[in-house]
Formats: sequence, C-alpha cells, structure tokens
Amino acid sequence: MSLPLLTWRVGRRVTRRTADLLARLAAPVINLRPPAPVRAWERTILQATGQAPTRWQRRLMLENWLRNTLWSLGLAGWSADDILDAVVISDLDAEKLRSSAAGPGLVVALPHMGSWDCAGAWAARTGLPVVSVAERLPDGLYERFRDARAAMGITVYPVDEPEVLDRLAEDVYAGRLVCLVSDRALSSHGVAVDWPGDAQVRITVPAGPALLALRTGAHLRAATTRFEGRRLRIDVSDPIEGTEVTELLHGVVAHFASAIRESPENWLMLRKALR
Repeated sequence: MSLPLLTWRVGRRVTRRTADLLARLAAPVINLRPPAPVRAWERTILQATGQAPTRWQRRLMLENWLRNTLWSLGLAGWSADDILDAVVISDLDAEKLRSSAAGPGLVVALPHMGSWDCAGAWAARTGLPVVSVAERLPDGLYERFRDARAAMGITVYPVDEPEVLDRLAEDVYAGRLVCLVSDRALSSHGVAVDWPGDAQVRITVPAGPALLALRTGAHLRAATTRFEGRRLRIDVSDPIEGTEVTELLHGVVAHFASAIRESPENWLMLRKALR
C-alpha cells in the first residue's frame, strides 16, 4: 500500500477532537527545525505583507496546516452537528451566499486559507449544493476524495476534464454554489495580477472564476476562512464588479491580500506564490 493511500485510510478515521490535539502537539516539534516548504511560506508571507513572520506565527501556521489536513481527511465521517459546530459565519455573510445562489447565480473564489474544505461542507450541510474542481491524484485517491465529497453533498470534477467550464456553467444556472480555490493556477493558463500595495510583486491565479462569472452573469464573490481557536470563521465579500477577466481577478486578489495581511498564519501556501 502506498503512503498516500495509507494516509487517506488512517486520516479519514481521525475525529475533529483528535485532529485538533495532534495539530497542537506536532506543530511545536516541527517548528524546531522547519522543513523547506515552511521556509518557502516565510518568504511568501514577507512578500505578501512586507513583514517577516514571527516564530510564533510560524508555529500557528503549522498548527493550522496540520488541522486543515486532518480535518479534510476526516470530514466525510463528521456528523452534520460536528460541521455546524466547527463554523462561525455571520447571518449577513450566510445570506450573501444564499441570495446570490438563488439568482443570478454565484461563483465563489477562495484562497488556501483556513479550511476551504470545511467551508464547502458547511455550505452543503446548510442546503447549498456545492460544486468544485480538484487535481487528479494517484493511486485512486482522486476517486476516493470525489466519492467522499459526494456523500457530503459536494460535487467534484477533475480540473483537467474537457469542457469543465461548460459543466460548471450548468451548475451555476441550476443554483449550485461553484467554489473554486483561486490563489494558485493549476495550469499554464493563469493570469498574472499585481499584488495590492506592491506593483513589483505579482501572483498568477486561475482565470476560471472570472470567466465563469462573465459567461453566466453570476455574482463573483471572494470568501476567506481562518481558524479562530477550535473553530473556523468564514467571511464573504460583496459581489466583485468588473467587465473583464483581469479586472475581476484584481478584485478577487485584493480581498485575498486583505485577509492574508490580517491573518498570515492562516494562508497555508507552502510554496513560492508571488513573483
């Protein structure tokens, strides 16, 4: 059995309480000798915020990364009460999602912050069918991930599927919540966008959310999540205005940048993201 498959089989049995405990215990140990991806995160945060993260912020990031990973593996085994208890969202932000999904449709762009998987699970458990895309994984892991999410009310398409944009457009028209992680382009077709506050720094993001919103007339909103203690807070933007792809993506990145500056330890980007 491969290591990724073993991790999947063990991880999906980890409860939320156990995941939180493991994250708290392991983060300080890893923080003693940070591996290369953590050093890449430090450099990315310095570019994104203008300030080097502190040792404490690095430890918090490690705890958040571990918690997110374990939550994602175990979510399919959580009860509806477990998921609802884990999430904090204002009535106003929840209504933003429902009203846009009801008409004219909604595309949500999210960064790799907090637990985007848990945010999707929350939406599905509260009556908002969720659709997303994911990279194909080896050893049958993509199929296991897809099927586990389907059991939670989340439809997942492979990102390299032909005509995937057509399928997502149909989902928008059907009133489903199309959620796309959008702070890293998975192909060579990404769009380079200036990082707010520093015109010499750029981030390459997928064009999909903007293309889909323009094609369908749906609202495009940015949503960010962050861990606050043992719970996950979801924040949702107003509709992002624009008539061109680049204009919309600038708006998305502006919301991401604001959230990252406020809580850099929740941006779990363990690689070089800014150029």
